[in-house]
Amino acid sequence: MKTTIVLPLVAIYLVWMPYVHSASFDCAKAKTKIEKQICSNTKLSELDDKLTALYNKVLAQSPVPEDTKEQQREWVKGSRNVCKDAACLERAYASRISDLEKELNNLPFKPSLEKPLLVFSPRPAEERDAAAGVGGAIVKKEPLELIGRISANHDVAGGKYDINSAKTYYTIRYGWDLTDAQKDMLDKMQEANQYVLLKGVLLTYKDGSKNIDADSTVQIFGQTP
Repeated sequence: MKTTIVLPLVAIYLVWMPYVHSASFDCAKAKTKIEKQICSNTKLSELDDKLTALYNKVLAQSPVPEDTKEQQREWVKGSRNVCKDAACLERAYASRISDLEKELNNLPFKPSLEKPLLVFSPRPAEERDAAAGVGGAIVKKEPLELIGRISANHDVAGGKYDINSAKTYYTIRYGWDLTDAQKDMLDKMQEANQYVLLKGVLLTYKDGSKNIDADSTVQIFGQTP
């Protein structure tokens, strides 16, 4: 007489449960320690699912999808994957989810073109003369319209504000060219991490580098942060 052994479905489910979580990547193919930790931790898996759903919504409405993808790649590499324990991962996910929720609230991107949020006037003639020759010869001037995000940075010349769009970024102005009110507005734009539309003139230099012409008027349009 044959004996049939029936394994409870619950037991089978428990055996495979660590690998049925997480929608952002295939847990069955998880290789890194971080991925395996996310797949085996119910709370982290739920956070990953929530983040993935938010990310897909933002991506679908983003005015610059490649910029949204770049932000996600930066988060994975610079925040999620540097974690050493579950507590760190929970904080990283919570922070990214918060950022995505804020971004979703600012979408769809509908800048008011009737009045710019900021207008940067050309530099005075004497300052233009002093800056002549810096960066090499200018080989091209062209109109620029760029949708991106504002960020405050530094280089060897000092503090500056850039506009970033995916892997493209251009310096808008250095700190010494700005009023306190302009810097305050730019700081608010950066904190809000919302998209703006910049209109100006793009310079291409002999060495191939590019930047926004500080000797021309620059306008920034968007939603008031």
